[in-house]
Amino acid sequence: MTALARLPLPSRFARVRFGLLTVTALLAAGVLIASVLAAGYLNRIDEASRYNRTFDAGQTLAELLRLQIAFATANEATGIDGLRLRADIFKNRVSLLGSGTFPHPEMKGELYPRLVEAERQITTLLGEMPSDAAAAKAVAVLEPLVQPLARMTSRSHAMAGDNVAQTQTRLRNIFGALTGVTLILLLFGAALIAFVLRQNNRLDRTLRTDSLTGLANRLAFGTYLERQRIDRSRSMILVDVANFKALNDLHGHDFGDKVLRGIADCLSAAAPDASLIARIGGDEFAVLFEGVYARQRSLAACARIEEDMSRPVMADCGHIHVSVTIGFRALKASDAAHTAEMFLKEADLALHEGKSAGRGGVTEFRPAMMQAFLDRRRLQSELRGSAERGETYLEFQPVVDLRTHRTLGFEALLRWEHPELGLISPATFIPLAEESGLIQDMGRWVLSRAIEEAASWNADIFVAVNVSARQLADRGLVAFIAQALAAHRLPSERLEIEITETALVDNDGVAIETLQGLRALGCRIALDDFGTGYASLSYLQRFPFDKLKIDRSFVEGCRIDKNSSAIIAAVCDLASRLRLGIVAEGIETAEHRDFVAQAGCGLGQGYLFDRPLPVARVLERLAREASQPAGLSPTIANEAFRAECVA
Repeated sequence: MTALARLPLPSRFARVRFGLLTVTALLAAGVLIASVLAAGYLNRIDEASRYNRTFDAGQTLAELLRLQIAFATANEATGIDGLRLRADIFKNRVSLLGSGTFPHPEMKGELYPRLVEAERQITTLLGEMPSDAAAAKAVAVLEPLVQPLARMTSRSHAMAGDNVAQTQTRLRNIFGALTGVTLILLLFGAALIAFVLRQNNRLDRTLRTDSLTGLANRLAFGTYLERQRIDRSRSMILVDVANFKALNDLHGHDFGDKVLRGIADCLSAAAPDASLIARIGGDEFAVLFEGVYARQRSLAACARIEEDMSRPVMADCGHIHVSVTIGFRALKASDAAHTAEMFLKEADLALHEGKSAGRGGVTEFRPAMMQAFLDRRRLQSELRGSAERGETYLEFQPVVDLRTHRTLGFEALLRWEHPELGLISPATFIPLAEESGLIQDMGRWVLSRAIEEAASWNADIFVAVNVSARQLADRGLVAFIAQALAAHRLPSERLEIEITETALVDNDGVAIETLQGLRALGCRIALDDFGTGYASLSYLQRFPFDKLKIDRSFVEGCRIDKNSSAIIAAVCDLASRLRLGIVAEGIETAEHRDFVAQAGCGLGQGYLFDRPLPVARVLERLAREASQPAGLSPTIANEAFRAECVA
């Protein structure tokens, strides 16, 4: 039970609820009792009108008389078959009478044993037939039972009639009571319906109103859109608060609520002529304009919103600037083919475009946005099952020791070659996999294939695999990796798991728990793209990483940007003090290599050493390094080999 469900009702509502429940329970109990009684009485009448105990007694008497007559008239000419049939019928009747409830219980102890004894004697006498003496004796045995059975049958008929009459009287009373209760229920039901309708109206208003801001909510906004006229101009503005989660985490939910209420007031003031203003998400608002000059009015409202939101919001720590992103979609009266869903979707695409660009401001919908969205949807759909169709595969980029120039490991990189569109960039399809939830299955496939390939390499070569935030949230990831390592007999220390700071920020608690499980398994953990986030140092303090990877953006600018050079030197010094390995990504020139090596970086990765290689080329590279003459640099040998391949 949730805490909300345990909250007590206000006293007025509690009393009303108790009264309703009490009256309903009493009426229901009355109806139930009356129904049970009526059913019982009807059953009694039904028994009296059909085959019952009185009928069984009467039939036993009739069969006794028939058997008596059969014995009296039996002779050799007629045979005894008919007599035996009558005796069997009589026996069956006595059995039925004894197995059921006796018509008069007080007569059972006296009469039933006599009937059984007579049945036994008749069976014996049948063996002596045809014999006048046996027939006479049988008649004499049956004769004393006629009067008692007749009396019992008569009394049973009389009692059954009295019982039916009494039951009918009681049944009439019960039906009268049921009629009264039904009338009360009808009156109570009418009052209850009126009460419920009134409460439903209040509940409907509550359900369609956002409790924090007092604006309409998403339900009300969607309903209004579906019912609005489509034969006039319309324009929709969507407003999203930038980095709202970070604001909440940094300044608390009270400040977040204050920001949302402030935006609601801002929208109400900036769009007084809007048809509807609603809060349709946690930090997302919608403003709808209809009628003449809807587009122009919405643009003017956007300008006023931007101006109002440029003013800082007061917080405990001082004034905080809150920025918003605005997307809008304007429709003409001639755009009647647009449904409410399409209208909202197009405005949302404009908002998404503005958020993706990270520029804030106002973005108006363009048809190209819808095409881009449809293309993404298509790719997302076709991404499912791409591994089974053989469209995805792995390439491996070498990680080189900058001192000895030898290959120490490879980073596994996922590739997708679409049958029509060709090679799709990971920057395109990885976010699609994240959005659709395919990333977990895809990530497991990558891990399994990378471990399988690494098992065929030299025993001192590691494989590095990137793991996303969603994968870190998978509580079965550690067990899966352990199973894959065991299946391919790859030592756990040869598997290196690379994660980004974003993966930790998005799912801090579960991510740390998963990483601890991987560390306990023996895998090495590397922090990828180090320096591009805002929480790197805090995570280095909270979790013992094995390696840091310097982002390629710092390496590319190391010779022309003093800040990049200083950052690389500082990271290398930090890694040395923390006894962490360090890899520089994006090394494309000898100048890059020399600089990061002088800064203290031990490992390098980039096009200078090799491009990502297919599986066969990985084995060739390792074999070539193993067979090269002593003193020959592996890097020079590999560069010569690439030159031969190009030629």
